Amino acid sequence: MPKIYIRSLKKSPKIRGKKFEKLALKLLDSENPNLRAEIGITFVSNSYIQDLNQKYRKVNSSTDVIAFRVEVPGNKFLGDVYISLEQVIKQVPENEPLEFEISRLIIHGILHLLGYKHGEKMRAREKHYFSKYVKNQSLKGK
Repeated sequence: MPKIYIRSLKKSPKIRGKKFEKLALKLLDSENPNLRAEIGITFVSNSYIQDLNQKYRKVNSSTDVIAFRVEVPGNKFLGDVYISLEQVIKQVPENEPLEFEISRLIIHGILHLLGYKHGEKMRAREKHYFSKYVKNQSLKGK
């Protein structure tokens, strides 16, 4: 079974880690039921994610999510997803729970770790998983 490590480097609204862990596990199982990977999901500040963006992508601006895939043969660690909580709070659509926007970004980041590139196929997968696991409330509870 995959392992998901969730942490926050930023004082923030209460992050319901178990709910996001459940989402990540369901997504991974849907994409590849035999995958035994580990993924880190870290909530950070705008300045932290901007530093990552500058250092690794040579883009001097903050972003909402950035993912780093680890490609080492035999390594079960698939990679890290970093999410700027400050940016999430700014961009969450009106009348939508903060958890929905965080869930969208987790889905987006994990799809990148699985090898998806921006484009129509990735957008379709994001919408599918969001509808199936988040919007339809199959993530109720912890």
